[in-house]
Amino acid sequence: MIDRSVEQQFAEPPYPVAMMQLLSLVRHYMTPAEVDYVVKAFQLTRETCQDVPGNPTRPIAPLDHALAVTTIMAQMMHVDSIGIAAGLVYEAVDAELLLIEQVEYVLGAATARIAESMLRLNILERKKQNAATGAILAIQNTQLSSSKKAYNERDDDGTLSALESKKPRVREAMRRQQAETVRKMFVAMADDPRVVLLKLAYRLHAMRLMCQQDYHGDPQEMLTMAEESREIYAPLAGRLGMSLVESELQDLAFQILEPDRYIWVRNTLDVETKQWRSYVERVCDRLRSEMASLGVTAEISGRVKHPYSFYKKIVRIGEDDTDFERLKAVFDISQIHDLLAFRILVDTTTDCYVALGHVHSLWRPKEGRIKDFIANPKPNGYSALHTTVFCLDDQLVEIQIRTHEMHETAEYGVAMHWHYKDVGDTASASAKELLTWLRQLTEWQQDLRIANASDTEFVEAVKDDYFQEQIFVLTPKGEVKDLPVGSTPLDFAYRIHSKIGDHCSGARIISSDGDGSGDRLVSRMVPLNYELKNGEIVDIVTSRSAHPTRDWLNSARTTAARNKIRRYLKINERPINIQIGQERLERELKALGTRDASSISEDAENWVCSSLNADSFDDLLAAIGADDLRPRAVIVKLQEYWQRDHREKDKDKDAREAEGNISLPAATPSKQAVAQLEVAGVSGLLTRLANCCYPLPDDNIVGFISRGKGVIVHRSDCRNVARLGEKDRERLIHVNWAGMGPLRYNAPVVITANDRTGLIRDVATVVSDAGANLMSINSNVSTNHQTVVIMATLEIDDLDQLHRLFSKLERIKGVTHVARDLGQRK
Repeated sequence: MIDRSVEQQFAEPPYPVAMMQLLSLVRHYMTPAEVDYVVKAFQLTRETCQDVPGNPTRPIAPLDHALAVTTIMAQMMHVDSIGIAAGLVYEAVDAELLLIEQVEYVLGAATARIAESMLRLNILERKKQNAATGAILAIQNTQLSSSKKAYNERDDDGTLSALESKKPRVREAMRRQQAETVRKMFVAMADDPRVVLLKLAYRLHAMRLMCQQDYHGDPQEMLTMAEESREIYAPLAGRLGMSLVESELQDLAFQILEPDRYIWVRNTLDVETKQWRSYVERVCDRLRSEMASLGVTAEISGRVKHPYSFYKKIVRIGEDDTDFERLKAVFDISQIHDLLAFRILVDTTTDCYVALGHVHSLWRPKEGRIKDFIANPKPNGYSALHTTVFCLDDQLVEIQIRTHEMHETAEYGVAMHWHYKDVGDTASASAKELLTWLRQLTEWQQDLRIANASDTEFVEAVKDDYFQEQIFVLTPKGEVKDLPVGSTPLDFAYRIHSKIGDHCSGARIISSDGDGSGDRLVSRMVPLNYELKNGEIVDIVTSRSAHPTRDWLNSARTTAARNKIRRYLKINERPINIQIGQERLERELKALGTRDASSISEDAENWVCSSLNADSFDDLLAAIGADDLRPRAVIVKLQEYWQRDHREKDKDKDAREAEGNISLPAATPSKQAVAQLEVAGVSGLLTRLANCCYPLPDDNIVGFISRGKGVIVHRSDCRNVARLGEKDRERLIHVNWAGMGPLRYNAPVVITANDRTGLIRDVATVVSDAGANLMSINSNVSTNHQTVVIMATLEIDDLDQLHRLFSKLERIKGVTHVARDLGQRK
């Protein structure tokens, strides 16, 4: 088969009717060579699965299924030859009748890659279906094994009440794999949009089958697929500019999910269509004659809105009232201004504006209802002129004016322009819009991945940021950015660039002066929580001192902006949050009057971390400081630990009192390793660095033998060592730094600076960038509020790191002195 020419293939017995229909469709927009490529793919599929019938798991024969799906791709999307070929061979690949390697050998790598991506998505779909089937079987088995009484307890409609009550569990089981499928689909789309076009065609074909009267599939699966189609697939088709696919998926999902409302809307539209038929013909005739008088060649058509769009208009007019009976009671069709829509198709963009001007000379336009999507196309490539006018008999109607090329893009989507043929500097505006959107989509997915967003969070973000109703906002240079309704300057700033978002201090809204002349532009400052309006020109004001705060999370609308704000806060404010958390925890402990923070031992910290599933106690403190965790939650766990360990603690206390010795602080922070020092010329003994004087290498040190805790190493000038009486001098022992292994040391430092806003943040940033860890930080401001003394404890690797860090701290604006804190700590 591989060596035969296309002419020889055509000489074989006649093709099925479905294949002849497919060929008729693709010949309208493909070259002869591309048509031959489609034929080659069909031949490969027919030879592998022509005689394979349908079965219970595959009700439709693979060849028939492939032809039905690719017909949708050709008729409603105008997918290129590679996409059509992938659709033809995929059913054979999925049925394991054809290997991906064979597809690549015969048809090339591009077609094989699309089929392979679809195969991975289909595996996830089967997981979802298997999960649902398992949930249903489990529920049914539970019902059957309970008792006959439970089986006979039925509702009035004869259904099992217990089974009905567990339907949400079945739906949840079917949803568990949906999130992963959607995420993988978006990843595949960023690589090649034709993967998603094939997926959309399969979904549309499945929805058509489910809406047929003789369909007897699982009702729960129908509801789940319909909901997915409404929430994910229809908006995705709209985002790709495929209005035909979008509207049909919406109507089919509407029919399944809300059959009563669908029937009422359809019947209402049927009545209105009959009533307005003659009116539509009158307006079309008038427009044809007017365009002819101008010498403009035009195609004129009129229509009534499709069911789901009509229903959404009714709900919006009813102020989102979900009560169906109330909606019908208050329904007034005269309030729907664009029930009737007329379309004028012309040859050139100039003709579009000529036609618009003439329409406005014929009929008075409605104020605020003129939209120029030619000068400012939508991000999905949609271009047209829209206007709503008081037409014949003073009836409000919408008129859309576009070229034939614009119409093709609006109907079939911009994805058909994208791959290989329409890229680079010579790409059409539509293709560039799609490429821009795909690039934004890739960046957005990376942000969510960095933020460790789960698959479910990803799906919710898709719905909120990309599938909700959009507004179009312009930069001062005229670039259009699309954002969800309700977005703010913060969302706009982060959509432009992360650095602009991080330093956003406000925004200017640029508009005409309002006197009607439009000759002069004026600007006004708006706050970060200002809700942007469609068509506004927004100039973001940045400042070096501006930076994200937790309040920004209340102003940002999009998931992408909120994730970037959280990421900044996590990186730059963690040390401060730890300090705030420490202070809040201490305050709460003092208020309770039980114990203070100094009584929290390392064992207690580890026990609390284990109880609250935290990696470290610092994580808990940071969460408290960031308002993500209440101090009370940690204190409750601490009290549980103290109560559990009460007897042991009392015994230790009694033993210490009996000894009557001076107690030296001996425990170092939990992250600090045990020191590897020579004690009296012997290495390998248990030694710890004291956390009262924080000795560092090159310091003169002395060891103190502590009962049960080994040798505690202090600086020689430590106040606690000086307080030892003569009777304890024998417990002091010579130690040195010889044999020291890799350690992290705590180094208290004092920073003197001129007080200013953001100083502590800058200190924390420098410490973090230097690879050190900020263990604690405090500040005291002078009475004149001009000088501040910052006392911080740093965790470092060695003295060289500390010296480098001092140099960087001294370069911070306002810092006058940096030194190690050699004061004696009690």
